[in-house]
Amino acid sequence: MLERLAPPPETADMAPARARPWRLLVLGCLALAGLSLLWPSVPTYDPWAWIIWGREIAHLDLVTKTGPSWKPLPVIFTTPFSLAGDDGAPLLWLVVARAGGILAFAMAFRLGKRLAGPVAGLIAAGSLILADEFIRNFFRGNSEGILVAVCLWAIERHLDGRRRDAFLLGLAAALLRPEVWPFIALYGLYLIAADWHAKNRLPVKTTILVIGGGLALGILWFVPEYLGSGDFLRAAARARKPNPDSAAFAAHPFIEVFNRSASVLTPPVYIGGLLAFCAALYAFIKRREDGLILAMAAIGTVLMIAVAGMTQAGFAGNLRYIALPAALVCVLAGAGWVWLVRSTAARWGVIAASALALAIAAASAPFVIEDINELDLAGQRIKAEADLYGTVPEAIKAGGGEAKLKSCGTVYTGAFQTQAVAWYMHLHEMDSEIFAFPPGTTIAPSFSSLSRDPRFPTIAKTRKWVIGSSCAAAK
Repeated sequence: MLERLAPPPETADMAPARARPWRLLVLGCLALAGLSLLWPSVPTYDPWAWIIWGREIAHLDLVTKTGPSWKPLPVIFTTPFSLAGDDGAPLLWLVVARAGGILAFAMAFRLGKRLAGPVAGLIAAGSLILADEFIRNFFRGNSEGILVAVCLWAIERHLDGRRRDAFLLGLAAALLRPEVWPFIALYGLYLIAADWHAKNRLPVKTTILVIGGGLALGILWFVPEYLGSGDFLRAAARARKPNPDSAAFAAHPFIEVFNRSASVLTPPVYIGGLLAFCAALYAFIKRREDGLILAMAAIGTVLMIAVAGMTQAGFAGNLRYIALPAALVCVLAGAGWVWLVRSTAARWGVIAASALALAIAAASAPFVIEDINELDLAGQRIKAEADLYGTVPEAIKAGGGEAKLKSCGTVYTGAFQTQAVAWYMHLHEMDSEIFAFPPGTTIAPSFSSLSRDPRFPTIAKTRKWVIGSSCAAAK
């Protein structure tokens, strides 16, 4: 099927096809991400861990025994970012994460436009913008925006005949999510086979690229984890300890993933995606069209099954893990609705097609309005979280400073605040604990029960935090 999806791959004897411009696009995304720092800009739980690990690698003191699963790609950025200090490093990572999310919108538009024109591109990008939790996730520093961007970009580079670029972008995606590994492995084998067929001999450069990429993938996933925790598979073990509200604890986790993820997109998006699939399947059977849409639908389906299967096996199954298949559906939705309107115009005329387009827009409007309201709520939640995590330095200062707070013993905080406290207190993640026993200091959110623990009398308060110390009780 792949031979029908793009021009022949480049070889040593032929110039690569002219690819779509990307440098100015990436710079523009970075610029917009930089401007976004004018809004609340504080990482959430997982990104704090990547930022901490970057600092620890820079100091040759990596510890990954606690916290979320190891993820290589973010740490490639956060290690040099750590040189920017306590305030600069988190902001630099947020710029990268947000630029990835913005690039995902751009790539959704470009792929949708490629499939069915600019209107399809606008539907694709708009659907992704309105997808539940997508903006909220990458705005707080999660990596799903980057994942979607590099995967959609990889598809575009493949279609442009720049398949080595596509492979490298796929490797970047594989450094973010393990369910991408089988796809990049198969694509690497395809590259070798295609070049071998074109040259009638083993393509040495391509083989080195694929094997070297695979080795790098394994090293970056497993070696740092072993050096930091003593366990090559610590990340997998951690991923099988999900939060209490995880789909993994449902009676039927596999089915529960699909139940929960249904709300990520609205019915008009799913219907548009289904229309695109049905039209492409009919055209493929009739041999009138290539299989690009079918391939994208197949990839999205396999990814969903992979996430659901991993959840059935005990992994977390968080909704953000289905961002990539959801993005593929958004792209297909744009193509599906445009196909329907064009088909109507071809059969019944422009007036009928215009009436249909207006009817589709009117039927979709309530869903769009609801999603816009959800974006407003997401913005409020982003601000509330930023207000909490972003005021940790204020709490440390109010408590007498880092040295004083460490002098009493272990530092304790709430379950989801351990990373932020560890970062600003210059601790390993494992040294910022949640089960409090004297002696020690508590840096606890004012809404938590830990902030009222009588074993740690209050020594300072801020707008969001209560600082307690067992040493104060001993005096």
